[in-house]
Amino acid sequence: HSSGDSKGLTPSHCGSPKWTTPNTLKHYFLLHDNVEDDEAKTTAVYKEMCSTYGMDSCQLVRIGDGTATEDLPNVWRDSEDLDAVLNVGLRRALQHAAASAMAHQTVERKPSASSVSTISPSYAVVQSSCVPSAAINGYPGNGQPPSVGEHSISATDREVLKQVTLKFLRDCLIPHVERLMRTLLEHLAARRGLIGKSLTSGMKKWFGGTSSGNLQTLSSVSFQPESLEMQSRRLADLAFLFGLYSFAHSHYRSVKKDFEHSQAWLYHAAASEMAAVALYLSDNRISPKQFPRHYFEVALENELNFAGKYTSVMRCGLNASLVLSKLSMFKEAATLLSTVSSLDNDMCVAVTQAHASRNFEEAKMTRKAAFYQILAGNRFMKAGLKQNALECYSLALRKYANTNWDSVEDHLSTILSGEASDKALAVACAVRLLRESTIQTELNHAAFLDNFVQTLTRFGASSESDPFAVPVPVLDAQATRVICGERPQADDVPLNKNVAWIDIERAAYHTIAGSSAAFRPTHLISDDETDNQRIRSTPPNERFRVEVHLRNPLKTSLVVQNVRLAIKDVHMKEGCENMQPFDGQELLPSLRFSPGESKRIELWVRPTPHVSGFRIASILLQVLSSSGSFIFGTLPINVRGKRLNKNPKQMKSVVHAVDERLRIHVAQKQWPLLDFRISRKNQPQVYCGQAVTLNVEVENIGKEVVNGFCVATDGLDCVSVSLVDMSGRKTLLKSFYAPTDSALRTFELEGAYIPVGGKMWLIVTVRAPSSADPESDIGLVFYYRGENLTYRQWQTVVSLRPVPLFEASAVLLDELHGIAAIIMNNVMPANDAALARCEVVRIRLVGQNVNDKGFWNEIDVTNVTIQPMRIGQVQLECEQSCNVCLKISVPPKAKAVDQGEDGISWSLSPMPADSPSWPAALPAISKSLEELQSVRDNYYQLAFLWKASVVDNDGHVSSIVGETFIDEPLTAAKLRFPRTDMWSSREDPLHDGHFYSAASSDSSLIIICRPIRPIRHNFELNRLCHIPLEVLVTNVDDQKRVADLTLRYRPKVSEAVVSLAQLPPENRQQWWIDREVVRSVIKHGESHVFRFLISVCQPSVYDVAGSQLVLEANFDNADVKTFKVPNALAITPEFLIVEDCRSFRFAVLTGMASQTQGIQQLLAAEKRAAEKINEARKRKFQRMKQAKQEAQAEVEKYRQEREREFKQYEQTYLGTKEDTESKIRRDTENEIEAMKRNVAANKQQVIVRLLQLVCDIKPELHHNLILQKKLHGQFS
Repeated sequence: HSSGDSKGLTPSHCGSPKWTTPNTLKHYFLLHDNVEDDEAKTTAVYKEMCSTYGMDSCQLVRIGDGTATEDLPNVWRDSEDLDAVLNVGLRRALQHAAASAMAHQTVERKPSASSVSTISPSYAVVQSSCVPSAAINGYPGNGQPPSVGEHSISATDREVLKQVTLKFLRDCLIPHVERLMRTLLEHLAARRGLIGKSLTSGMKKWFGGTSSGNLQTLSSVSFQPESLEMQSRRLADLAFLFGLYSFAHSHYRSVKKDFEHSQAWLYHAAASEMAAVALYLSDNRISPKQFPRHYFEVALENELNFAGKYTSVMRCGLNASLVLSKLSMFKEAATLLSTVSSLDNDMCVAVTQAHASRNFEEAKMTRKAAFYQILAGNRFMKAGLKQNALECYSLALRKYANTNWDSVEDHLSTILSGEASDKALAVACAVRLLRESTIQTELNHAAFLDNFVQTLTRFGASSESDPFAVPVPVLDAQATRVICGERPQADDVPLNKNVAWIDIERAAYHTIAGSSAAFRPTHLISDDETDNQRIRSTPPNERFRVEVHLRNPLKTSLVVQNVRLAIKDVHMKEGCENMQPFDGQELLPSLRFSPGESKRIELWVRPTPHVSGFRIASILLQVLSSSGSFIFGTLPINVRGKRLNKNPKQMKSVVHAVDERLRIHVAQKQWPLLDFRISRKNQPQVYCGQAVTLNVEVENIGKEVVNGFCVATDGLDCVSVSLVDMSGRKTLLKSFYAPTDSALRTFELEGAYIPVGGKMWLIVTVRAPSSADPESDIGLVFYYRGENLTYRQWQTVVSLRPVPLFEASAVLLDELHGIAAIIMNNVMPANDAALARCEVVRIRLVGQNVNDKGFWNEIDVTNVTIQPMRIGQVQLECEQSCNVCLKISVPPKAKAVDQGEDGISWSLSPMPADSPSWPAALPAISKSLEELQSVRDNYYQLAFLWKASVVDNDGHVSSIVGETFIDEPLTAAKLRFPRTDMWSSREDPLHDGHFYSAASSDSSLIIICRPIRPIRHNFELNRLCHIPLEVLVTNVDDQKRVADLTLRYRPKVSEAVVSLAQLPPENRQQWWIDREVVRSVIKHGESHVFRFLISVCQPSVYDVAGSQLVLEANFDNADVKTFKVPNALAITPEFLIVEDCRSFRFAVLTGMASQTQGIQQLLAAEKRAAEKINEARKRKFQRMKQAKQEAQAEVEKYRQEREREFKQYEQTYLGTKEDTESKIRRDTENEIEAMKRNVAANKQQVIVRLLQLVCDIKPELHHNLILQKKLHGQFS
């Protein structure tokens, strides 16, 4: 309660303001401890106090009653740290103030022991004799603040203190303040009078001129405490202190105007600041638009321009920031704080910029917030506050990280890594610098690398026993490849290239071990493309190799040394715990990476038979700096399996399978080991149909004898394997379809025996594709077995990108005599090669058919002859072509034996010594289901063996041999002739000469309906099936007249099929023809073939000729004669197709009906078949609908039952743990989904079973019809 003019030792910031009233409220408390104090003495002192100061100004406080409790909250704990800092400042201020006061003290006052004086402002000096000389204002003379002790009081004492405080507030403080405010308000009203201060000040401003003083004069304007402005300011402050914010705001705003008219800008700044704060406190719900933020702006501007103290500027800026941030005006608060940067005090500017950064961050202006954090850090660093600067840099780095501001990020990381005392922060910043960057230079990256090594060395973050996970070099974990054993070499590992290696290996295994043996893949190579969910095995005493891909992301050179594998989880076999687990390990002494260089390195470890398993965890290395110092580092190999997407949960979230490629199991037995060395003729280009020869040398470099050997390939029709003995004689190995896959072919070496150190030579011939595909890959697997029944394989890929060189095609010239024209072309452009000469060596005929197992096999065609119409060689230069006519025929049966094997080929020149031997090309008719309709049981091709000499523009000479296959033209045209065509001698009942001819009494025309093979068609894919019909008419008129023929189609009825649901009557048309009327003129001795295309919509047996086709003939404009067209049966059974990449098979589900000539029996059979089929279709639809309804009813019933059980279970266990409830719900849903899947899976099987039972119709002919057929066949 000292006045502002006192010369006491109280610091200026702790004393009362100068504008406060001297008539300060005085109230005195006497504290009495009921436990220790004397009651009589306390009563005497209290009476003396009341007589001196009055009863209303004194209170007696008695404490010590009751028992203290320990559950009271410590409300002062949060302020202890702040008090400690404040006490340090006060202690320093007191020391300086005490020294100054003692120097100027001249009058020594006598102490009075009978009275307590509180009027003097220097109470501590006056009472110097009552207290120790070293104590000043209650503080010890040694400058140490009094100790703060934690004491608890009882509930009774708390109630006493509460009542004392309420009495003081109610009876003393509030009445005193009310009287003081009333006095000030009346005094202001009296002094203002009728004309206010503002009006007089305004008149002075208008008529007193515009001259104003300089800044020093304006800043030195002061007011007396009794002045009207200061009295008004005192009233506003009192109202503000006691919560009358609206009243205070009105007075602050009024006095602000007075200060403005008086140009007292410092007073104006303080009034503006308090007016803004009072307005905010008076209404917290005020909107940002309504709040006058210009109050703070004007106040801060005046403080900056006229104030001489930094404290007033800081107070104004921080108050403005607090109020504006409470109003969510973060951007405005930050902008206001940024104006304080004009101060010349670095610490103050740093504090305001740090607060501005926080406001910018709240305003979602992240980059600006980070920028101001850096500015604050720079100012803190200039002010000598290093720790504060590093804290600002750390906060800014979090916002600049991974935002493409590499320069700022690297600058901050460099400072923090070198200056920060926090180990985690410094190391993280040093690691951050070692990343790939496009803006950094070589020198910078070299400095970053040295800084990284120095930082880890400074903190001791790496050691040989505890290496640090270094960021360089970068390890591509997914590219890690593991090779078990000494072979294959790293360069011999083929790329997958969509080759089914597992299927090929399985086929080879079953070829050697038998089809009943259990197959287990060897998996010598594991990479990102293989299935690595299972732990693989590696042979003992052979290297286990790990290939990793390392890359240097820096622009400077990187040197690492002592690179090796880190082996974990080593498990020894029982009884071998004291043995050595490994017999050697790869150690790279030094490895240097150029800037941006990538290297693939191979590290290995050789396990002994004493270890059962181990795991490769990481790569150990040492990273060197430019000064030669190094740190111990590690590169973890965290491989990740393929992503799983089998269930909805895996599809919605990213879940990866387990990858066990680096966890290995050591096999118990030694594996056989063969070394394969393949040599291939160096040729710049491969041509279509060319023979590519691979010379394979096989050597046993292991410790086991090999007694089983097999070659498997997916080149079903283009690969042959020959064994070469010591004398150079070739033996062609027999090929078989794989027992597990008809799309693969295997070659087994019978009686194979390769001793240790022995060798074997093979020749593998591969025919290039017939078309210029972008790329063709043929996989070869060499599979072998040791004496201890262990297996191993070796894989290779033959990649071919052929270009066309020789092409051939055939055109049928004479259907009756089997004459065809062969067109051979050299399609090599003259600009692409200097010389490309092709010579045709041989033309041969090959035939194939599908056996009972669905495999294509070559058939015997030795009874077929190929007779050239011209003898001579065929040599073609670039872009040349040649046409050759051939006659393909079958001699009489008596002379068929004399033809020999050479009768099926035509040799144009001597055969080359290296002529290939390979299987015939498979039919290219499995491309679509539509083409499968026309598949014949026998398939014939013409094979052209050719040799060529090619000299390209670069001078490379190539002598090649190849073979081209094309379709044989007669079978391609689907021609069938009695006695004259080449196929009439086949014993196939479908080729035995049973043709349908006319039975007319007029022999002027011979009418033949060529037999129609069963058309296998899938009606589910295409509703209509097309049946080809050919009618051959020959003019054999005795008078040699010209015949004008008209063939008309007359349907049985004209009624169309309207609905399939209706039962089709016997008079409804069941098939349609593409042309109803055709005409032709035939001379004597000539023949003409009428071709039709008939469409049907369901499987059955159809009579597609007979009475529905009428042939009208007009001989030399004479009378028109009508001829009967013989009957022709067409069978369209429904079938099932099973396809693979190179072969296919047919499974016919319905039997084939026999052919007949009787029209009446045919119509009756057709009628019965149609009735049965429609009845079966109707029953099928009804059963399908019924089965679907029953299945849905069962599912619905089961679902409702499970839901009811679940609800009962939920009600029973309501309130249990959430995981139990979720588990019940999940199990119920899984069971329901399983039932739905079972219904969906079995529904199709039920339909198929019903169709099998319904559609299995076997029509039978009457025995009289069979006798008639035999009789007819005898006379025809």
